Amino acid sequence: MNSAINSIVVPVEINLTSYFKDANKSVPDITSGSDKPCSGIRYDYLFRKDSFEISTINNQLLSELHGSYWIKMEYCAACSDLLSAKPICLTPLIPFSCGINEKMPSLRIRFATELNINEDYGLSTKTNINELKSLNPCEVTLFRFDATDEVIKEVRKTLEKQCLDTDKQLARISFKKDADDLWKNMNQAIKIPYLGTIHFEPVSLSLVKPRLDHNKLYTTLVLNCKTYLSQNQTKSQTTELPKLNIISRAPKDTFDLFTDFELNYDSISQLFTEQIKGKTIDFNKNHFEFDGVKVSGLDKNRLVLAIQFSGTKKGILYLQGVPYFDNTTKILELSKLEFDLKTKSILLKSAKWLFSNRIYTELEKATKLDLTAQFNELKKTIDRNLQKKTGDLILQGKTHDVSVVHIFPTVDHLYLRTCLKAQLNVKQ
Repeated sequence: MNSAINSIVVPVEINLTSYFKDANKSVPDITSGSDKPCSGIRYDYLFRKDSFEISTINNQLLSELHGSYWIKMEYCAACSDLLSAKPICLTPLIPFSCGINEKMPSLRIRFATELNINEDYGLSTKTNINELKSLNPCEVTLFRFDATDEVIKEVRKTLEKQCLDTDKQLARISFKKDADDLWKNMNQAIKIPYLGTIHFEPVSLSLVKPRLDHNKLYTTLVLNCKTYLSQNQTKSQTTELPKLNIISRAPKDTFDLFTDFELNYDSISQLFTEQIKGKTIDFNKNHFEFDGVKVSGLDKNRLVLAIQFSGTKKGILYLQGVPYFDNTTKILELSKLEFDLKTKSILLKSAKWLFSNRIYTELEKATKLDLTAQFNELKKTIDRNLQKKTGDLILQGKTHDVSVVHIFPTVDHLYLRTCLKAQLNVKQ
């Protein structure tokens, strides 16, 4: 059994529209308050929400609140508590106001939210006031007093609470259910006919740091798992969901499987025979026709092909060579091709013309076997079996390539050690 740690990548997309609506509702339509010291400026104010918008720009969650206000004020020059139980103003109160019976001044408040993920699969945020600006200050000419600062001071208290509420709302966004479903359901043993069983055993989970775009939050769950082929179909025991790792980017989502294909020499012989039987060569009044091929294994990683022929002469040619597989053309061939000693001896005595370059060239062609169709059928078989529903998840597999990394001829069988490259997408 060969196993490797591979990654299965699961894109996650969360629409923040509903959050935006809740955030808008959480901002009070009216904020009011007062401050009435005995001496100095006393005031009552009211701040009205005119608009509240949230957007995602440059991977940031930005909020902008526009509001208007009025403020009633009075000024007491001197105050004393000597003549009464409560302090009273000793001078006539001078009233003044802003935004009453006239256009109300306005404020613009901007928030920025920083996003992070905690190890318990939840969204953690920090929202701050980036800007609190008066768009048209409330200045009382009589005293050259700008009441805007007083309003901003009071509104800031309310909005700082709003920042905390925003973070609480965003904390409701969690990836734990998605991660738990992936963790449990991807402990899979998928049977592939003629190949065995592909096992996926989860070992860890990672999450790509979220990004924001077009009012949506995007991230990627990455399941790291042992992937291997075996004849055992039993799934391993599922462990508890581990703590989350945060990564900057998703790894490649192609997994590699290594396995040995056992090819029977009889089936290889049949494929060779189907490809060459009936082909003829005419050379210097000599006629040569291929009748069949028998393949067998030798020592020292060599194969021997017994080529039956008829025509001017009839018999068997024994050719030896080292098997080689071209992954680009998917052709299995014999390199270092040569006649065995017994065949050489017979041909030199009775049919030297069989040593001609033309005959040898055709024999070289006859020892090349195109396995493209077989490999394409193998890929289709794997792909069909990688399409399945497990729990709330849908697996969609796609084989990119099957390549041979080594060939092991034995006396009884020919083994091809292959690397299977496939992609497994998981959708909810």
